[in-house]
Formats: sequence, structure tokens, C-alpha cells
Amino acid sequence: MNARLSLAATHAPGEASDEEQKARLAALLLELARCVDPSVAATLPSRLEADPRLDAMRRVLLERERVALARLQQKFDDPKELADAVGSVLPAAFALAAAQDDRLGLAISPTVERATQASIQKNPGRMVDILYPVMGPAIRKAIAETLEGSLQSLNQALKHSLSWRGLKWRIEAWRTGSSFAEVVLKHTAVFRVDHVFLIHRKTGLLLAHVARDDATTRDPQLVSAMLSAIQDFVRDSFDESASGGASSGGIDSLRLGDLLLWCEEGPSAFLAAVIHGTPPAMVRTRLGETLGSVHDQWRGALDEFSGDTAPFEAAQPLLRLCLLSQAAETHKKVSPLMWLIPLLLLGALGWWVGQRIIERRHVDAYVSSLQDQPGIVVMNAERRDGKWLVSGLRDPLAAQPEALLAKTDLDPARIVGRWEPYQALHPAIVLKRLQATLDPPPTVILTQDASGIRATGNAPQRWMEKARAFAQTLPAGAPKVDLSALKDVQDPDYLRLRDAIQAQLIHFDFSVPRPAADQEAKLDAVAGYMRELVQVARDQGFPVKVTIVGHADATGKDTSNLALSVGRAEVVRSMLRARGVDPSVLAVRGAGPLEPLRPGASEDELSMNRRVSFGVSTGD
Repeated sequence: MNARLSLAATHAPGEASDEEQKARLAALLLELARCVDPSVAATLPSRLEADPRLDAMRRVLLERERVALARLQQKFDDPKELADAVGSVLPAAFALAAAQDDRLGLAISPTVERATQASIQKNPGRMVDILYPVMGPAIRKAIAETLEGSLQSLNQALKHSLSWRGLKWRIEAWRTGSSFAEVVLKHTAVFRVDHVFLIHRKTGLLLAHVARDDATTRDPQLVSAMLSAIQDFVRDSFDESASGGASSGGIDSLRLGDLLLWCEEGPSAFLAAVIHGTPPAMVRTRLGETLGSVHDQWRGALDEFSGDTAPFEAAQPLLRLCLLSQAAETHKKVSPLMWLIPLLLLGALGWWVGQRIIERRHVDAYVSSLQDQPGIVVMNAERRDGKWLVSGLRDPLAAQPEALLAKTDLDPARIVGRWEPYQALHPAIVLKRLQATLDPPPTVILTQDASGIRATGNAPQRWMEKARAFAQTLPAGAPKVDLSALKDVQDPDYLRLRDAIQAQLIHFDFSVPRPAADQEAKLDAVAGYMRELVQVARDQGFPVKVTIVGHADATGKDTSNLALSVGRAEVVRSMLRARGVDPSVLAVRGAGPLEPLRPGASEDELSMNRRVSFGVSTGD
């Protein structure tokens, strides 16, 4: 029982209450008693939550670790010490993470991008100073190449713009969607790339070489060495970087007669192309694209190049794509028979166009003739499905379009008419409508003048009333119908016969439907007047109507008297027909006792009312 019990060791940090310390001291004293006397330990339980001896042993065993943790905690709490610790291991950590995979780069790339963007926004001049040595020469080179290609295209375009060949090239440019300058350059740029050299820029050694099968052979190694020496000489002699200027590149192009040397430089290698003729700008573009592909695929081999060219043998297929050429056009003599086909096609096209023009003129003439007709309004005339569709409005009394079509040189099968009916207010159509509706007698003449429709001549009163009623039904805006010049029928023979017939009375006995015996002479006279009246009306050209009116006296029932009056009128009509009177001019009516000649109840007055009278009128 040699273990030391320490109050401080078992006291938890932050507990400073007196009551708690006293309770803790009592528990320790009780534990001391239990350690001294085993009998106490058997009877009294421990009041401590943990064994203080274990806590003391733990502190002895873990003292070194506690000290190390305390120092580590101090470094974390002090920002300066933490920064020093992280900075000492950060480069090695970045190198190790980059060697393992790309996760570190993916993780920090957004932060780097934001930092770069913030730096550029804060100080744009610094980024300009960084990019100027690279972008300046690149921009100047691109502008020079573009201007050279544009001038070349412009010269060729001006040379061939006004020739037959230029016309064909313009058609080709329209068909392919290319510019005319591009098509001219395509057909006029005669060149051939004979050799392409891929040379290491730092050592000047030849990495790869391709040549056309028919190209003049030279020692590629010797050519490569000479090109490198020339490049170094030019770079050393005219480089402005030594005097504080921007570093210039090597030789861009070199011409010797018809032989042209184009060089395209890259960071680790450059391409040299030996060209015969005048190449277009697209050849330099192809060289630049090929050099870029070489740097992308063999970047490691270029950076670590030590004289072994075996890895670059695989670049030869890529370099062969730069062996472009454009041969001069060969003009073959064309047989005169070859011109026959286009001439025939041109003739057929001209005939077809001519037929269309002629047909269009005929259609226009037909449409004009339709528009000149009153009552026809042409709304549309268009070609549809190989036929001409002519549509519009047409009054039923207007001229027939088919009749007008027959007077033209058009095929009726190729003309389709669609006409909607409507009522025209043209004076000519209104005149036709009056003639068709009123059916004027021969003595009436309807004419059209500047003020409207004018009627002249003689007409029966009934027809005149019908004409006035129809004129009032015409819509607003219709031409005015003038009937003031019409004269009523005033023929003296007609008036004489009318008065003679209307003066005659046929008398009847009481309740008898047949005329009295002494009335035969009157019937003969009336029949003669009527036959003469019908003949006069026919000669004058107007219709006439004779109405036979039956009467009865007031004796008896009205219904019986009405039937008796109708029977008397029918009997008289039959007797007149038997005497040669035209039955179509006769009409009957029963008046019964309603129209007495002499009102009264005497026998004389009643006998005067048992009669048949006659009324004469003109018209239907």
C-alpha cells in the first residue's frame, strides 16, 4: 500500500468549489482507510469514481506523450509556428501528390484560376508584360500571312474576274458556298511541296524527313545542318534581344528563283518545307497544324532528345500530309458537238420560258376582258398545279366567263374558274335585271344613260305600278330608275270599247242564274265589243283583262245570294265563250248583294240589282 494519493492528481480541472473539495478529501481518507485495514475495505465500499492509483500510474506511463501533445497543441494554437511547420513539408507533399495522380491539380485549379483572375483584374499591365514577348511576334506573323494570302487572292481574282473562266468560277463559288477569291486561288495556285524536314531546334539535328517520289534527292542530314546553320547565323546576326529588344525568330521564308523555302518554328523543333511554285496560305496553315501535332504527341521525346531519332520515325505519316501540290489546268480541245447539248438545253429553256411568257400574256388579256365586263370582279389569278386558277365574284346576269375564254388562245382545260355569286349594282346589270324581272311590253323601251336607267314609251297602268314597286326594292347605291317618261295607254279605240263594255248590264229574273230572255241581244253586243277589244290590245302590244262581276238582290240569305252571283257570272262567261270571246281575257267575281246598283226594297230597285256588270283593265 505504498501508492501515493494526490488530491491534485485526481482533481478535475476547473473544479474549485469548497464543498466539492471537502467531499473529495473525505472520499480519499476513506479510501486510505480501506487500503490500511482490509476489514474496512470489506465492510465499506469505495466512494471514489475511479481508482487514484490507476490515475497516478497512467500519468507516469504517458508523461512523454502528454508533453508531445502539449507541444503539438501549442503549434496549432500559434499561427506562426503552424505556418512554419506546414511550409516545411508543403513542397514535398505537392511533389508526392503530383506523382501519384491528378487529384491535387483538379482540386487547386479553381483556386488558382480565381487567384489569376483577381491578379489580372488588379494589375492588367503585369499580364500584358508577360504575354507581350510571345503574343507580339505571333500576331505580327499571323497578320503578315493573312495579308499575303489576301493580296494573292485579290490579284488572282482581279486577273480572272472578267473572263469566261471567271464566270465559271463564280458559278462554282455560288454552288459550293465558297468565296470567289478562294475558288480563284484554288484553280490558279500552281505549286508542289517536294521536301519536309523536321529539325530539332536546340541541337539542329534532323529528326524526320519525307519527300515526294519524283523530288530531286539531296542528303537530308546535310540540308538539315545547313538550315540550322543559316537559322543560327540569322538569329545571331540580327537578333534584337541583345540590345534590349524583343527576341526575333529565324528565317520565315526564303526564295531562290522558283524554289521557295518555308519554315515554321515551334518551342522544341521546326518544320522546313521546300516548295516549287507559288503556294497558297493554306500550305503554311497545314505546316503549323502539323508542327503543333508533333509537339503534342512527342513533347517528352523532344525535351529529352539526345541524338536518338528512332521515336520520330512514327511522325513521317504526319509529315506526308504536308506534301501538297496543285497542278496547272490542262486545256483540252472541246469537240464542236459538245456545244450542241448545252445549246439544245438552252434552246429548250428559252422555248419553255417563252411559252410561259406568252401564256401569261394570254391569261392577263383574259383577266382584263373579265374585268371589263360589268358584274364580274376578278379577285385572284394564279398558277397552281399546272393550271391557272381565276377566282372572284360574278353576278348571275353578267357575261359567261366561258364565252370570253373561247375568244382567247388559251386551252380551256388549263383554266379553272371559281366564281362566288353576288348582286352587282352596275347600271348595265341593273338594266338586265329590270328586263328579266318586269318583262316590259314592246311599247316600253329601257335605256341606260349617265343618270341611271330610263323607261320611255306607253305601258298599261298595272305594269307601271309593278315597275315602280320594283324600283323601290333596289338596294342603296343602285342606279336610279326613271319612269317619268312612261305614258299610260290612251288609245281611243281602247277607250271606246272599254266604256262600251263597262256600260253594259245583263239582267236576271228572281233567283234565276241564267239571263232573262230579252238579254240575248246585249250578250251579242258585249261579245262583239270584247272581240274587238282583244284585237286592239294585241295590235297595241299590251295585255287586257275583262272581269265579269255577278250581283244579287238583298232578298234571302247572303250566302245564297253570293253563290247565286258567282253562278250568274260563270253563266255569262260561258255564253261569251260560246260567242267567240277569248277565255284567257275573262275573269269572274261574285259580289252578292254587297254592291247594289240602286239600294232599296221596291221591286224595281231589286230587279236592277239582279245583274252582271263588266270591268276592263290592262296588264296581267
